[in-house]
Amino acid sequence: MSARSPLFNAPVFLGSAFLLMGLAILEKLLNLFGSRIPFVDVFPRQLLDWAVALLMFEIALSLRQMIETRLEEHRGPKPETRTGVQ
Repeated sequence: MSARSPLFNAPVFLGSAFLLMGLAILEKLLNLFGSRIPFVDVFPRQLLDWAVALLMFEIALSLRQMIETRLEEHRGPKPETRTGVQ
């Protein structure tokens, strides 16, 4: 069994980042008209900062995963041991 993490393991980060970005845009538009979202108690800039942090984390995880996959492709299959386990 491989110790490598499964492919595309961070869709939660990507989805939540886009949700925060959407909330920030909606909050900013509502602020222009003098209203606000009742459950959002932070500035739209803070929501954008959190969304960018999540996106950067997801990009880092994806890059790490691509590098691991490339390295495994270049190494080739592992030789079997006497017990038959790779």
